[in-house]
Amino acid sequence: RLDGMKSSGFEKLEAWQLGYGYIGINAGKVPNVNVRRAIMAAMQASLATEYYSTGTCEVIDWPMSNKSWAYPREANGNSKPNGHDYTMWTGKEQAIAKVKKYMQAANVSAGDSQLKIRFTIAGASITEHPTYSVFKQAAEILNDCGWDVEVKADSQALTKLSTGSLEVWAAAWGSTIDPDMYQVYHKDSTAGSTLNWGYREIKANSGNKYDYELEVITKLSELIDEGRNSTDNSKGGTRAQTYWSALDLVMELAVEMPTYQRTDLTAYNKNKIKASTLNQKPTAFDGLFSRIWEVGYNN
Repeated sequence: RLDGMKSSGFEKLEAWQLGYGYIGINAGKVPNVNVRRAIMAAMQASLATEYYSTGTCEVIDWPMSNKSWAYPREANGNSKPNGHDYTMWTGKEQAIAKVKKYMQAANVSAGDSQLKIRFTIAGASITEHPTYSVFKQAAEILNDCGWDVEVKADSQALTKLSTGSLEVWAAAWGSTIDPDMYQVYHKDSTAGSTLNWGYREIKANSGNKYDYELEVITKLSELIDEGRNSTDNSKGGTRAQTYWSALDLVMELAVEMPTYQRTDLTAYNKNKIKASTLNQKPTAFDGLFSRIWEVGYNN
C-alpha cells in the first residue's frame, strides 16, 4: 500500500526492533517443569514469522534481543542454538515424541488435571496475532496426546499479566541498550515479570514443590549480580559469557520461549518532511526519530 502511495510523496524506512517476541509459561500455574517443557516442545516458533512480510521477522534462540552485543552467537555470526531439545522444532512427529517423553518424565498421562491449559492471545481478535498459528498447532499436538488445551483471546490479558494470572501467553519485551537482566529475572526484583514466571510461588516453595526451580533462580540471580559487577562489555567478553550462562538457566526453567525478532516500519511524507534531516539508516539503537529535534519541515 505504501509503495502505491509514493506518487503522493510517501516514503518508508525500516529498522530492527530492540525488543523481541516470546511465549511465557507461568510456573505458578504450571508447576511441573517437564509439563512446561512438553508445552514448549509442541511450539513451532517459525510460524510466528509468517505473520510478517518476508525479511521483516526472524526466529531467535535466546530470551534476549539478538541486536544486543551480549546475544549468544557462533564464530560465523549466526545465532547459537540454545541446546534444549524442547525448543528445537524438527517436525510434528518429533514434537509428539518429545511431548510424550516429557509427559513420562512428569509422571502424567492423558486426562491428568495438570494437562488442562489455556493459551492466551492478548487482544479482542484471536487470529490477528503473530503467535496464533503457533498456539493453534501446539494445541492440536498436545490435545492429540491427551491434553485439554484451549486457545482464547483476552482483551484484559496485559492487565492480568501484571498480576501473574495467566498460564501460557504470547507477548513481547521492550529492551534497553544495556542487557542487564535484573528487572526481568532476578529473584529479588519486584517487577511484574517475576510474577509471570511464578517466582512468588517458587520462593514460597510450599511442600517443597519448587526445590528445583528455587535452586535455578538462586543461581540465575547470582549470575545476574556477577554480570552487573562486570565492566567488560566486549562481544564474547566476561560479562557476555556470564549472561550466556544466565540465559541458559532461563531456558532451563522453561518459563520463557523466545520466538522472534522483528522490524519497525515508519512511513513519512517527503512533501511535508525534509528527508535529508531524518536518519536514513536507522538501527535498533539509533532510530528514525532518535534526533527528532533535527527534523525539518517543508513549508
